[in-house]
Amino acid sequence: MNDDGTFGRQRGEGGGFDAALVTEQLGRESATYEAYTDAARDLLATDREFRAARETWETFFETSHGDVFADVAVENPRTRLFVDALYYDFVVDRLVALCEREFDFALANRESRANTDALSVEFGALHSRVASAGDIADPLPDELGADALRDADTEFLRTLYESVVSRELRLALGEYYTPRGVAELAVDALDVANSRVAAPENATFLDPGCGSGVFLAVCIDEKISAMQGAASPEEIVDAVTSSVVGIDLNPVAVKSAKLNYLLSLLPVLEDADLDSVELPVFLTDALGLAHDGPISFAGEAFEPTADYLVGNPPWIPWSRLSETTKRRWRETYADEEDLDLLPHEGLDSRLGHANDDISLPYVWVCIDRYLTEEGGASFVLKRDVTKGPAGRLLRTLRVGDRPLALDRIHDFNKLRPFGEQVGANAAIYALRADADHSFPVDGTSWTERAESPGDSGPDPTPDFATAEEMRETLATEEVGVVPVDEEDTESAWIRADAERAALGECAHQIRHGVKDDAQDVFSISREEVGDLEPDLIYPYLKSRHVVKYGLFGHELRLVPLRKANEDNEAELREQYPETYQYLRTHREALENRSSSWLEKGPFYNVFGLGEYTWRDYKVVWCRLGFKPHFAVVSTVEDDDVGEKQVVPGDHFMFVGTDSEAEAHFLCALLNSAVYQRSLDGVASEGKASLSKTVVSRLDLPEWEGTEVQRRLADLSMAAHEIVPEYTDTSKRAYNKRTIPELEAVQAEIDSLVENLVAEA
Repeated sequence: MNDDGTFGRQRGEGGGFDAALVTEQLGRESATYEAYTDAARDLLATDREFRAARETWETFFETSHGDVFADVAVENPRTRLFVDALYYDFVVDRLVALCEREFDFALANRESRANTDALSVEFGALHSRVASAGDIADPLPDELGADALRDADTEFLRTLYESVVSRELRLALGEYYTPRGVAELAVDALDVANSRVAAPENATFLDPGCGSGVFLAVCIDEKISAMQGAASPEEIVDAVTSSVVGIDLNPVAVKSAKLNYLLSLLPVLEDADLDSVELPVFLTDALGLAHDGPISFAGEAFEPTADYLVGNPPWIPWSRLSETTKRRWRETYADEEDLDLLPHEGLDSRLGHANDDISLPYVWVCIDRYLTEEGGASFVLKRDVTKGPAGRLLRTLRVGDRPLALDRIHDFNKLRPFGEQVGANAAIYALRADADHSFPVDGTSWTERAESPGDSGPDPTPDFATAEEMRETLATEEVGVVPVDEEDTESAWIRADAERAALGECAHQIRHGVKDDAQDVFSISREEVGDLEPDLIYPYLKSRHVVKYGLFGHELRLVPLRKANEDNEAELREQYPETYQYLRTHREALENRSSSWLEKGPFYNVFGLGEYTWRDYKVVWCRLGFKPHFAVVSTVEDDDVGEKQVVPGDHFMFVGTDSEAEAHFLCALLNSAVYQRSLDGVASEGKASLSKTVVSRLDLPEWEGTEVQRRLADLSMAAHEIVPEYTDTSKRAYNKRTIPELEAVQAEIDSLVENLVAEA
């Protein structure tokens, strides 16, 4: 014990651990790796017992993970993973043995398969055979000793693992190993010190998919910090090992997590009078799908529960799981309505559509199985779960009959805490069970630092090694998160300040649709089309015809002018005599129209006509009521009048353009969650809620063809291709339908627009 009451040397003080040296001498490019893997492959080819062990492992692996390698572009991926995983386990095993020698204790359950009956293969025995066949001595650098181990942090294991197991295999497994800084933020977001559930020294923690154990290491540090000075080393070790628990289905991850656990305990373990220690890290399935056998710990049956759940769940897309694994999900959980794991319609959508991954259902099951009353959960998930179909489960804020409160979000925006090879954006979500929720949710937005004026030095490179280093190298902004629809928490969630940023200058002219004030005259029935020249009959939109990103039919309308007040009576009489005679028949009704807008021009004058009406593309919306559905229209093919430009009706407003991409870019903005909520905030309660005055308050920028603008345009075009596939029903039925493909496109639009306006 140190003079200040702390135990051992604190990690990071000694400078004795050289992670780069360890990776260099033990990674994929090392002679040890080559010798070990060559010997292992030779044994696979020549030794029946060794090959049988590989087959047993492979059966276990396929049972637990499914056929995740079906589309992986790696030759013999199962064999390669087995050999690489075995080698990594060998290195970790040697590091555990070094800890035992240097600090004079024994790890009672060193093997991954200890404490459960999930796997019959003993890796330690395989290591002995490979080392003997390859004449491999202890591979650890001579420089490693007690001082180096005291100074080691958890990050080097991640680096070593990634240097041994290829990126393709890791991503197929859904393994996104979390840097310590992110884990520290996740644990801190639980606010254990101020919780009513349990004091930090008594609180229980569980990472149900612990990977290499970085979350366990952070929780252990929290426990030691809370207890040091008030308990003996032996009491602290006992308290930690009875309250910080890890579970994983990957044997190599379990061994790695045990090493991390040991390294975190070293500050007290070396001062404790203990001959052996047993660590609560278990090889089993937290969901009970592939394996749900008993767990033993300290000689007794063990059933984990926790005051706090933490971790980074697997981000494996549902589409990559085997049919067997999908069936287990369905049979075990999909029919349990109280968990609400099926927010979408149809058997095919069960826990998988639009390339959903299993992370959210995984978290929900773990909360249901393990979390104590009023307990907390803090998980790293994809950022886009705040929007789109894949995140609807989170936005229900309910696990069965247990309400959830979302206390905090750490949004990493476009940052890459898992490395550039992982494209998905991430965020931390901290929840409390059995608690009422309220908005806005407190959030922290993390971004790269902007260049400071007058700062001659380079901007700091983002560093995720610790939360402190993240704060030193990244910019943060405190934000609030709110649902687009205040009455519906399942609607998309956006930054509260993003909606304000959507207000600004409109760079586009907003026009009124055609106003003729003579429905009985200008509306043309299908039967009447044959009595008139079709050239002046156009597809015409009424309020019921437009949904987001598409049309739900149209009517036919006579439009006898190209622009308002145009004197074209002679032309009409000569070129379109049937139409002219039809209008003369209704002359009295037309001349008696009351609108002053129609007093000029010919007796059949129409307001709201100009060159803008005939632009190639128009973004249209109904101005009446508050139904902010925007769509791009151009021409439609009508059975009676052929392909004609669409004419917006009296209840419509529109922006006209000759650029298809520009129109779709504007449509994507207007249909995005940010702009929709902004409209809700500025729309009047009168009849014309989406008038020109209202929509003009939005920041509708000019088309510049930037990468983001083009992507938004492409997404709007994709949405317009999806909608017509679902309009073969009544509009009421359509409005009740969930269209996963469309929701996925909308989620990406929402995310892009939110970033766009937040960065403006």
